[in-house]
Amino acid sequence: MDEVYLFVTKKILFNLVSRPVAWFDRHIVDGFMNLIARVIERSAYMIKGFQSGRIQQYGYVFVSGTIVLVIIFIYIW
Repeated sequence: MDEVYLFVTKKILFNLVSRPVAWFDRHIVDGFMNLIARVIERSAYMIKGFQSGRIQQYGYVFVSGTIVLVIIFIYIW
């Protein structure tokens, strides 16, 4: 009975279920998580210049962003 159980679990279930699930997890899920990490890292690298500590620059970016959003909303409606 033990040999039948080992055959069913190792040869059939492991090969037909576990290996495809492990491949999907390793390549698709982990690949997607790595992609998200790279996108966040690149975005952080690109916007780190905005954090200069100068209040005038923060105000300029805030007002510019507000104007851009207002123009976008007016254009859409």
